[in-house]
Amino acid sequence: MKKRNRKIASSAIFFACALYLGTGCYKKFDEPPQYIGTDIKSNLTIRGLRSMHFTGNFEKVLDEFIIEGVVTADDSHDNFYKSIVIQDSTAGITIRLDGSGLYNIYPVGTQVFIKLKDLWLGDYAKMIQLGAGVDRSDPTFPELIALPQPLFDRYIKKGMMNNFIIPKTVRFDQLNDSLQSCLVKINDVEFAVADTGKTYGDAINKLSVNNIIKSCSGGSVYLRTSGFAGFAAAKTPRGNGNITAVYSVFRTEKQLLIRDTSDVQMNGLRCTGNGAKILFSEDFERLTANSNLTGNGWKNIPETGGKYYQVKATNNNKYAEISAFATGEPLLVSWLILPMINLASSANEVLSFQTKDGFDNGAVLQVYASTNYDGGITPWKAKWVLLKAIISKGNGSGFGNNWVPSGNISLSSFTGNMHIAFRYEGADPGNIFDKHTTTFQLDDVKIVGN
Repeated sequence: MKKRNRKIASSAIFFACALYLGTGCYKKFDEPPQYIGTDIKSNLTIRGLRSMHFTGNFEKVLDEFIIEGVVTADDSHDNFYKSIVIQDSTAGITIRLDGSGLYNIYPVGTQVFIKLKDLWLGDYAKMIQLGAGVDRSDPTFPELIALPQPLFDRYIKKGMMNNFIIPKTVRFDQLNDSLQSCLVKINDVEFAVADTGKTYGDAINKLSVNNIIKSCSGGSVYLRTSGFAGFAAAKTPRGNGNITAVYSVFRTEKQLLIRDTSDVQMNGLRCTGNGAKILFSEDFERLTANSNLTGNGWKNIPETGGKYYQVKATNNNKYAEISAFATGEPLLVSWLILPMINLASSANEVLSFQTKDGFDNGAVLQVYASTNYDGGITPWKAKWVLLKAIISKGNGSGFGNNWVPSGNISLSSFTGNMHIAFRYEGADPGNIFDKHTTTFQLDDVKIVGN
């Protein structure tokens, strides 16, 4: 590798010197204007440029062609080595640049115009690239030379900033050479079971790693990550979702390259492997109606005011209910806590339930999670995290007709043993204006995961 780098570096110096023979290699270049306005225009699409290339060959551009594109990937996280990727409305292409910190010069979203005359097209294992010349010192392995940094300003002009390409949503079976170096988005995908929880790259040995991405509808593709990437040591997610990436190829292999881990959004339940499994489920149907809620591992604990959650039944449906009405208590706080849930053998856990409220006048029902609650009678001494859930409210003259779903509440940030608690806070003092006696009903509590 070191020998190859020295060879490329010497070739780059030779290329630069040849261009400036007679004026010296160290000529000082003028700084280009930050925004070039209309003094330069493209006259060739990126698709048109790509069509000039024949696989396995090298082609020098002899005409005064100019392409225009927006940078979609740079070296800010070191997964794109000495290169930027640009794209227009027709296609994308990778530009080899012999420099580091390119994201400081051409960050994602930068409009660039590239003067093509005297530049070269080539491919690396069928992946088309644009560079400055061809290194033929090894006849069995000729390769494209990256554009030397002193020549950046001669060939590349910057336009407006903050132009962002919307990734094209595709399926695995739609990935083809026309999408090379294009930003794509693929939905309903997940890492293969064997590749979940693994590092994206080999950060210790600085080696690239191929992890398999699978589609719920069938098919797979490699996600390739450099061992030098800033996120190489990060772990791959276990869930299902979508991925945004630059499409690449290596000979016959289809590959995806991400800019950073924010391009991977996989927080949903997996569609393959063992699928979703129920970690907890309670519909209250097996409990005794019109009594304090007990059994099935529940903790029903009044903190202040001595009021317990009760099991109620309406239209042959049982549920839990709590209210401060007619208690006469100036402050009433009650806890209803699920049995301990062990998250050690699951991933992407999701909590859901549904609620109704009646005669709402300001009492509050909230749901919390804790990993240090000891299961005792003083839950308020533990550390609890408030979960974002949709709770029924606003029914002032009676109960709503329909149960209100909580939404899917992710528990994936928690590990080990945990508890979920429903905490009610209300009041029924003598002063009518200070009464908060809303009745809440709770049903169909469920936790699922992979």
